[in-house]
Amino acid sequence: MSRFTRSDLVVAALIAAAILFGALGFAGFGEKISNTLLFAAWSLALAALFALAVRLPLRGRGSRWTAWAANAMIVCGAIGVVVAANVALYRHDVHFDATREGLNTPPRQLTDVIDQLRSPLSLVYFYNASDPNALATRDMIESAARNHPLLAFRAIDLDKEPGLARDIGVHSYNTAVLQAGDRKVLVPNVTDAARLGYAALRVLRQRAETICFVTGHGETFRPMPGHYHFSHVETLRGHDTPGAGDVLVAEPDQLDRFQLALNEVGFEMRPLVMATASAVPADCTVVAEIGPRTALAAGEADLLADYLKNGGRLVMLIDPQFPIGDELQSHLFTPLGLSSEAAIIIDPLNHFRTDPDKVAVPYYPPHPITARLALTVFAQARPIRFSQPPSAVRATVLATSSKDSYLRPPSAAGGINVAAAGPVPAEVEHGAQALAVALEGAFPGASPDKRFRLVMSGTSKFATNEYFSYVSNGELSVAIMRWLAEDDASPNLAPKTYNVPEVVLTSAQMRDTFIALEILLPLSTALLGVAMWWRRR
Repeated sequence: MSRFTRSDLVVAALIAAAILFGALGFAGFGEKISNTLLFAAWSLALAALFALAVRLPLRGRGSRWTAWAANAMIVCGAIGVVVAANVALYRHDVHFDATREGLNTPPRQLTDVIDQLRSPLSLVYFYNASDPNALATRDMIESAARNHPLLAFRAIDLDKEPGLARDIGVHSYNTAVLQAGDRKVLVPNVTDAARLGYAALRVLRQRAETICFVTGHGETFRPMPGHYHFSHVETLRGHDTPGAGDVLVAEPDQLDRFQLALNEVGFEMRPLVMATASAVPADCTVVAEIGPRTALAAGEADLLADYLKNGGRLVMLIDPQFPIGDELQSHLFTPLGLSSEAAIIIDPLNHFRTDPDKVAVPYYPPHPITARLALTVFAQARPIRFSQPPSAVRATVLATSSKDSYLRPPSAAGGINVAAAGPVPAEVEHGAQALAVALEGAFPGASPDKRFRLVMSGTSKFATNEYFSYVSNGELSVAIMRWLAEDDASPNLAPKTYNVPEVVLTSAQMRDTFIALEILLPLSTALLGVAMWWRRR
């Protein structure tokens, strides 16, 4: 009776594992997991074939013709398995990047848009064959576009097809031409694949959308200048990634980074002087009141209330220093069940670094605005109160402080820490405070067909240059505008912040990291050393 050798068991295990992983690849998991399982099955199948190839004889037993037929069947079977495995691998491609910086991985700004395409998109890239950054961008696009039937990608060496480039309107190297229907966008001199994701959002946009920023009350909005001042900082990426060290130089309380991010995804922006307007212009897709310092003049609150009654879109990011006033409260906030007091939320549990007045929010309720957020920081925020909203209005609290938070007067802002704040008086209100809310529905007294959207936050700082680049603040700022504009047909993309990347931790995360690295790790090393000495003693 024949016995199985160790090599027989290894081959059998490889074949069984390949069948198992292949079956799991078609078990209905997500696309990425399924493709990874099929790649593992392909690798195991090839390993089994190599193991069998070493063991199989070149000549079969029996007569000459029988041996020839047996060998032919073995060879054809092996070729068939290899071809089938490679076809499966091509149809279920998995991308692995072995570089530390992820230099060969397409950015999420591009892959997210491609993965959620609902209509055909054409992308033609006229590259410079002598530019290594352009070649890397071409390869990234090819990797991201593989197996996406709605994306037609073509890479063309500009020096080989100058006539075609001239006919399309391309006059410089590394120009991308994106077209969806009758809409076309040209992106010249692009070697950053993330910019192509933003350009895809622009060309997929069905209509032009304008954000009107309210001015005249101390807001820091200014029309986009023709030139921004950039500096360069050397990072670990060096010069391998174009633009990795570009840093925007701007005033911390202004909105330059926010405006650049909105411009990248195709929004137009202009100021709106409420004091001289008889009504909000009809072409304002969204009205933004960000960081006012003085109260609204008589009649301006009525304009905003009338705008919402007609189905308008409004975002109000107000700081503790902003005087709400009776008119704004009675005409706009009270009908919606909203109110806010001039106080600053202090959160000793979840805060940014060592500043408890900079509330960190790691968790969010389900909402289109917060769908892809990680950590956000609300610096020096006032509480947003709301009672039971009207029946025709749906309200969602987007972000809250922890249950240990409490309120302080606005004078407590800046440089505060838990020790300096001293003991908290017993009469101070403790508990979770709403930092941002979103409302949608029909304004009380308006037609049910006129559905408004409103986002209100107790701070404007997360949209300013100082805090826009921190963790997910930029994504939150852009997501608010896109939700208000009902621009939710494509994913929310992480905006380019033009700032040096930072690792931002909450107070609890800093504490846990300190305990793990400074206490537990040295202590475990000492204990293992003592245990080893005791064993060898």
